[in-house]
Amino acid sequence: MEIQTQSPALPAVLVVFIQIISSTPANAQVYVEADQLMKVIEAQQRQLEAQEAQIRQQKADLEALRQQVEELRRTRPPENSPAAPVPAVPMPSVPPSREYSEPVNGVALDDLRDQLELIRKDIPPGSLPPPRARGDPKHPEQTDIEEIISSVPTDWPGSIPVLGSRTRIKINGFAELDANYDTGAIVSPAEFTTSAIVTSNRTAAEGEDGQTNVSVQVSRLVLKSRTPWGGRLIENEFSMDFLRDPTVSEPLLRLRKAYGQVSDILLGGDLRLGLDWSTFSNLTASPNTLDYEGPNSLLALMRPVARWSRKYDPTLTLQVSLDAPTDRVFQNALEVSRWPDFVVAVISQTDRINFQGSFILRDLRGSGEPQSAVSDTGWGINLSGVIDMPGRLAPDFASYSFSYGYGYGSLLDDEPPDASYDFVNNRLEAIPTLGWYLAYQHWWSPCLYTVATYGLVHQDNLDFQPGSSFYQTQYSSINLTWTPTPHWLFGVEALYGTREDKDGAYGSVWRTQFTSRISF
Repeated sequence: MEIQTQSPALPAVLVVFIQIISSTPANAQVYVEADQLMKVIEAQQRQLEAQEAQIRQQKADLEALRQQVEELRRTRPPENSPAAPVPAVPMPSVPPSREYSEPVNGVALDDLRDQLELIRKDIPPGSLPPPRARGDPKHPEQTDIEEIISSVPTDWPGSIPVLGSRTRIKINGFAELDANYDTGAIVSPAEFTTSAIVTSNRTAAEGEDGQTNVSVQVSRLVLKSRTPWGGRLIENEFSMDFLRDPTVSEPLLRLRKAYGQVSDILLGGDLRLGLDWSTFSNLTASPNTLDYEGPNSLLALMRPVARWSRKYDPTLTLQVSLDAPTDRVFQNALEVSRWPDFVVAVISQTDRINFQGSFILRDLRGSGEPQSAVSDTGWGINLSGVIDMPGRLAPDFASYSFSYGYGYGSLLDDEPPDASYDFVNNRLEAIPTLGWYLAYQHWWSPCLYTVATYGLVHQDNLDFQPGSSFYQTQYSSINLTWTPTPHWLFGVEALYGTREDKDGAYGSVWRTQFTSRISF
């Protein structure tokens, strides 16, 4: 689960709000061009000064030679007298230019100055750094990368310009160490997935006698970029972690996100294409658990999406999406995808309340026998959000989620099956699923907080499902988290989970987790 460390009044994970930024990132490129042209002008000016000095020296040498000749003429002895020694006349010294060998045309230098003035007019007033003082050590050359970056204004703090383009990039991430101890059998050491609790035939290898796991799999690297384009904004995000397989403790590289977005491109809305969280999810309502998985009923599945989003006023946003039909979970049948999921979400965000209502429609299609494909329709609704506490309870907040439907279970963190195949009647039937959680975050001080969370997932089993089928799980957690700086978080968390199957088989696990996260 993603953990909030910067603002107590905001939820755990970061939701990207699309902002139309000005063209000021282009100032960096304009300024570089101006700076390069200035260097050329200064070099040409130095060459002109050297040539003028050379001409003055040549004139002085010629005048000295003329005077020597005149002196010899006056002192020349008569033609019949013995010849007197003629003093040696030194040749004029012409100091070569140390930097340039070609003469400079003054007209060309004026043209360069005119070009510089045109470039300066393209830069908004106040965006250039102070003028340089030649020879002043307090004013280093402005071509240094640090000076160029620091001189360009931006409304995207922490980003840097890509020189030679109008793109800005931001790199961040964190290194996280999770150490946990389980009292019972669970086959997800990297995450506390309650559906992974073993309900029968538990073994020591699964942790029945207790086990300790240490993992860095949640560690993450994120690269973002923004590029202005014709009054619009192009954004990209790529992020990776090492949580490809939560059933083992070894870090295995995983691509988390890879999407591009263009603002104001279709009917006044933004278009996002690529790998991202499902549009059915509301990450703003995710509790700040130290456990990465979070509550069992959290809707948090990443998948390829084609999402259109438009903000109709500062508090209301509409999203319409086609989510890839991946990661469907069928019992006794193989997935045979045909149509993507259709999702509609309405988001309301005010000063104290976040609310999202979303609806998903799914085509569930699978093959129970090699020669046939059967299908059913799945659907789900979700109501979720965050409520900031008023008065003396501020800055505490509560987060919640309630979801219900048929055939949407794989979107939940516990990933119960969406549908089950009936061998007798050769049909695929969607399974009714209920999921909800409630969490509360209390701040003891500006850098110390506690989050208490409870979640439940329940399925109404079908008559033809086997006895080992998923029936119900419960998730509970409470933590104490300290953030001495925005870049360092560590804390301890106690978790308790249960799983019950259709036939009554039952399992439970206590987990104690220590987490340290250092971000950049």
